[in-house]
Amino acid sequence: MRESCHLFDLGRAYDPTMSGMIERGGLHPFGLPFRDAELEARFQETEGAAGLTGYRIITGATVILWVMAMFVFPLSTEIEWGLAMAVAGSMAALGALAFAASGWALTMNRQHALATILTSANGLVLILLAWEGGAIRGYAVAAILLLFMFGFVSRTRFVFAILRTAVIAVGLAVVVVEYQERQELALDIFIYIAASIASLMGLRMIERNRRQVWHQRLVIEEQSAAIDAARAQSDRLLLNVLPESVSQRLKDGESPIADDFSSVSVLFADIVGFTPMTSMMTAHEVIAMLGRHFSMLDELVVERGLEKIKTIGDSYMAVGGLPEPMHDHAVRVVDLALAILETADSSPGSPQITWRIGIHSGPVAGGVIGTQKFAYDVWGNTVNIASRLEEAGVAGRVHVSEETMKMTSTVFSYEDAGVSTLRGVGSMPTYLLVDRV
Repeated sequence: MRESCHLFDLGRAYDPTMSGMIERGGLHPFGLPFRDAELEARFQETEGAAGLTGYRIITGATVILWVMAMFVFPLSTEIEWGLAMAVAGSMAALGALAFAASGWALTMNRQHALATILTSANGLVLILLAWEGGAIRGYAVAAILLLFMFGFVSRTRFVFAILRTAVIAVGLAVVVVEYQERQELALDIFIYIAASIASLMGLRMIERNRRQVWHQRLVIEEQSAAIDAARAQSDRLLLNVLPESVSQRLKDGESPIADDFSSVSVLFADIVGFTPMTSMMTAHEVIAMLGRHFSMLDELVVERGLEKIKTIGDSYMAVGGLPEPMHDHAVRVVDLALAILETADSSPGSPQITWRIGIHSGPVAGGVIGTQKFAYDVWGNTVNIASRLEEAGVAGRVHVSEETMKMTSTVFSYEDAGVSTLRGVGSMPTYLLVDRV
């Protein structure tokens, strides 16, 4: 059954500002996680999936670089081969463990926690090797700066960058305390402090922007999904009101929509004795009964490719041959009428009803009327005659005009009903449907 709807109310199906979603995007001032735990979990999963390949590349590269360092350090510094092999081998093993843990590191926090452990260990070991190799001035800080650069490349989370910086600072402080000529390290300490501050500020800005961009993209995606859902709902409701081709023309901006059809078949079906039948029923019971029967008629109409036009009280109107012309519209409409009578006889759980049906074939005009609640309707003498044929018909029978009879006589059999006088139309020969041939 077609549903009447106010299409201008469809925009209320969603909030175009997504204000609730935007409020959920607030960040904690220090660690920068989203205040909404569910949103933070989604961010962690999304960014974890996006960063997993990079994590594997970084941890794998760490293994390769430490294996190379086994040979580079002894050749370019005073570090002994044994120490270089032991330290570099241990760090390569730590990198391999971090790489192997990639199956667990599926969220951004897990990846950055493991990467922080790895980089902190790398920083401390580099300080140790520079101390042992007599290259603490300049070289150690240069190596540490490389770790800061790694932080930018990997976009390390701000809180993990603080932990890594603090660990390396402790290691550097121990070296400074033990170094005899501490004043020589003043420039190195200044560079480290400046680099730490710049790195942490930069990473904090990067993470904030990263989260805001992700959240904005999420809001846009959810807005688009809400708009698509609202549009789909609008289309479904519009198709319940208008034929599909007419609905598309209306959406394309065509107005007014009015067409002439040279040959269609119009059916009116009315429940006999509806007023006395429903006099003892509640309004709810009446609506429920009509809903059941009209829904069955809707299914029969759809099965035959016809168009339901409207219901008027207990009267049901359907048409064949529009908005898309069909050569066998009369046969389909008469077949619909016969199916309506058969369905009424086999409707369990409902008051037994009897239909009176009238059908006429001829030209009509069809179009969309109204600007607030759209409706597709048909007009013309053909509609009037079909209505009067139903009105002058026989309970439980299908009353058709001579035009309809001639168009369907090879498929259905009829009995002559003589000349009928139709209100507002005049006298004309009519026929009663008997059955399929």
